[in-house]
Amino acid sequence: MNAAKPKLVAMKKKTRAPKPKRKRGAAKMREAADKIMSRDCKPIVEALSSNGKKGQILSAQFLYNLAQSAEASGESEGARKFRSIALEWANSPEWKGDSPEEKSGEDDEVFDDS
Repeated sequence: MNAAKPKLVAMKKKTRAPKPKRKRGAAKMREAADKIMSRDCKPIVEALSSNGKKGQILSAQFLYNLAQSAEASGESEGARKFRSIALEWANSPEWKGDSPEEKSGEDDEVFDDS
């Protein structure tokens, strides 16, 4: 007869601090690669460049992908662009008028006080 009666049991819910979400393997790798690139970017780029010149296509492709991702993220927008005066002159429109006439020589008279 005891089996027919349902028993009520009060259970306390345990409250735990929520666990931080675990990162996936690829996300961990990207984060680690970003840290290394920010720390040692110049030697890495030089090594990839020299290996690409030697014919290692994967190094050249990786270097190209790095440049594309930097461009897409806008990293180069903060950099100041350098324009030389020679570039400004080369890009300026060509003069299309008469050359400025020289003065008639009235101011260039030489007086002899002797």
